[in-house]
Amino acid sequence: MHKVVLASKSTIRKKILEENGFSCIVEPSNVDEELVKESLLNEGATPETISKNLAELKANKVSQKRNGELVLGADSVIDLNNKIISKPK
Repeated sequence: MHKVVLASKSTIRKKILEENGFSCIVEPSNVDEELVKESLLNEGATPETISKNLAELKANKVSQKRNGELVLGADSVIDLNNKIISKPK
């Protein structure tokens, strides 16, 4: 079984990884996603770019604490009619 540090609170991502032979440690990055999204949108970023940047930011932040461990950052962005839909509060 492969061991992964998941830089996300997503229970669905954890379940998918475990169903595919990965042992997961969940360590949320606590990145302010809304602030990052707003900043990237102001720069004209696409939803795909926002998602990739958030995933990378989360992984990098958690990697600083998890020396040498495999850290997976993930994010999804919903784009509906050219408007970003955020997580419900």
